[in-house]
Amino acid sequence: MDMDKIFNRNFLIFGALLVIAAAITSYSLIQGERQMSAGDNLIFHTHEIILEAEQLASHIEGLVSGQRAYIMTGDESFQKEYDKRKADISQALARLTELTQNNPAQQSRLDEMRKHYVNFSQALDERANSVLQTQNREILRDVTLINQLKENILRINNDVMEEEYGLLNRRFDEVNKQKSKYFKSLLVGVVFGSIILLILNAFLLRAQHKRSYAEKSLRGTEERLMLALEGTQDGIYDWDITNDKIFYSKQFFHMLGMNKEAYTGRVEDVKELIHPDDQERVFNYVDQYINGELSEYVQEFRMKHASGRWIWVQSSAKGIFNDEGKAIRLVGAHSDITASVKAQEKLEVEKEEAEEANRAKSDFLAHMSHEIRTPLTAISGIAEILQKKQDNLNDKQIQLVKTLNSSTSSLKELINDILDFSKIENGEIEFDDHNFNLNEVFEETISMMSLKASEKGISFIFDYKPVKDKEFYGDSKRIRQILINLIGNAIKFTDEGGVTIMADYEDRDGVDFLRIDVADTGIGIASENFDMVFERFKQADSSVSRKYGGTGLGLPISKNLARLMGGDIFVSSQVGKGSTFSVLLPAKITSENTDTQNEPRLDTQKINERIRSHLNQEDKILVVEDYEGNIVVLSYILDDIGIEYDVANNGEEALELWKTKHYDIILMDVQMPKMDGFTATKKIRENEQEKNLDRTPIIGMTAHALVGDKDKCIKAGMDSYLPKPLVEADIKKEILKYLRQKKKAA
Repeated sequence: MDMDKIFNRNFLIFGALLVIAAAITSYSLIQGERQMSAGDNLIFHTHEIILEAEQLASHIEGLVSGQRAYIMTGDESFQKEYDKRKADISQALARLTELTQNNPAQQSRLDEMRKHYVNFSQALDERANSVLQTQNREILRDVTLINQLKENILRINNDVMEEEYGLLNRRFDEVNKQKSKYFKSLLVGVVFGSIILLILNAFLLRAQHKRSYAEKSLRGTEERLMLALEGTQDGIYDWDITNDKIFYSKQFFHMLGMNKEAYTGRVEDVKELIHPDDQERVFNYVDQYINGELSEYVQEFRMKHASGRWIWVQSSAKGIFNDEGKAIRLVGAHSDITASVKAQEKLEVEKEEAEEANRAKSDFLAHMSHEIRTPLTAISGIAEILQKKQDNLNDKQIQLVKTLNSSTSSLKELINDILDFSKIENGEIEFDDHNFNLNEVFEETISMMSLKASEKGISFIFDYKPVKDKEFYGDSKRIRQILINLIGNAIKFTDEGGVTIMADYEDRDGVDFLRIDVADTGIGIASENFDMVFERFKQADSSVSRKYGGTGLGLPISKNLARLMGGDIFVSSQVGKGSTFSVLLPAKITSENTDTQNEPRLDTQKINERIRSHLNQEDKILVVEDYEGNIVVLSYILDDIGIEYDVANNGEEALELWKTKHYDIILMDVQMPKMDGFTATKKIRENEQEKNLDRTPIIGMTAHALVGDKDKCIKAGMDSYLPKPLVEADIKKEILKYLRQKKKAA
């Protein structure tokens, strides 16, 4: 509650008290006035009775004296005086009766007085009528009787006056008491009123003191506010919408470089200062806010500076609405945000430049991937071919082929690690989640890694009985990649003893995880280096790198992959005793599958037999590839399975061959001269739709192997995708898949 409200409330209370006191005092005075007036009336009334009684006594004496004078002189004027006295006495008695009508005792006396007066009057009349015949003795007797009657009347009259005199005294006393009470009430009212007035005056003085203090404090606050506003360089405005008047602060104009004081005018006065391109938007925004269409008012626009340049301002305001919801005021501020806008624009440019650099890096990486993977496909393919034909080679040649295969495998792993690391850094890693059998992943890993352990002469144990025959949901290739990295490291750093892998389930806070522990008896890791081994391009000891080789990317990639899949990798180790790397992955197990329908792992001979069982003499494959080395490798693979094929060196040749011949499968390279694989695929699909032809399975082959390459292939109309360097088993599996589909459809 503010001070004005408190002051008004207290003032009303004191005013009410003062009015009540005045009313009580006035009531007491009026009542006292009435009581004294009534007392005065009663005194006057008693005076009238006493006067009437005194006059009555005088009239009685005058009546007797008048009759005596008439009897003695016989003068008629005395007779008239006598008659007049009789009339006055009757009138006095009537007046006394009227004045004492509320006094029974006086009424009783007056009744007795009237009886005596009647007898007295008759006696006087009789004496007056027989005055001449009456003897002196009889006259005296009459005088005695008349005097007795007169004395009785005067006695009663005196009794009336005595009572009235007593009543008069009592009434004088009562009036004096009322006057005393009246003056006391008047004094109390005056004193009480004075006290209230004094209190009110003290209150007013205190309120005035508080108001003065508040005004002083307010002035100080206003000064601080003005200093703060000047310090923030914000321009204040206050728009009286009802009267279309707007106040602009001094700082409002200073912000625009104008040497102008505070000003009150109209909105139109500064409209021309707003950039022409922003005016419509600005005033539309204002209209939307004051019409209740927007919950808050904050907008940015350009205004003209006195120097001629445009500055960016942020306008923020608060509307004041009446009871009907109509805006009556808009109070706000303008802030110069030119520096922020310029900084943001600079950031946008830098961001665009960074994104452009990133795109350039991605393009370079894609190009380099293609340039490296394309010949690597030929190298690895020829190495595999030579390894299969080593029965006809001497020991030295066999050793050369073995070295070639090993080097090719290491080079492929290095390229894959670099690409994966780049994808993870750019947040472009993709997961191909699907249902798969854990047995298959583990058996493939065992097949690959047990041979390496055997070559080093160490034991290799992989126990996955607790999770055997479980169907899992996830990216089987990425899980296999993590295992190969961890097991490969364990084998590499273990010279004696062996490597043991255990797979089981672990409950963590009610959530099941697949836990795979890879334990070795190798060189071990110092505890202070646990975090370092997961950092890119780092190993715990530089001597380890020189002795065992490696880029230091395997563990960082594996840990990041595990985390991206919702899990993690932990390490425990002792120097000289070995290490244990534990992989935790959310156990997305869909079902138990003891009778799995997954394709069992096949060796080259078996997969060749499967393919041949689905072939007939009309089956034919089109190989679209521009690199001669890859053509040699693919030709050998297709010759090995005994299927006919044609070769096209670019998309144009492929399109012409497809139009003239029927092909059961197309192996389509993506990057080629004249017409690339994407374009060729799209044209084939368009021709199929136009001529209502059966769909030809197209397997994309790309050396880019980056994020989105698979999606690009599928979007272009390809049916599947193989990254380079090509793996013979993967090619044959894809061929077998589409030959099966053809046989089922026949």
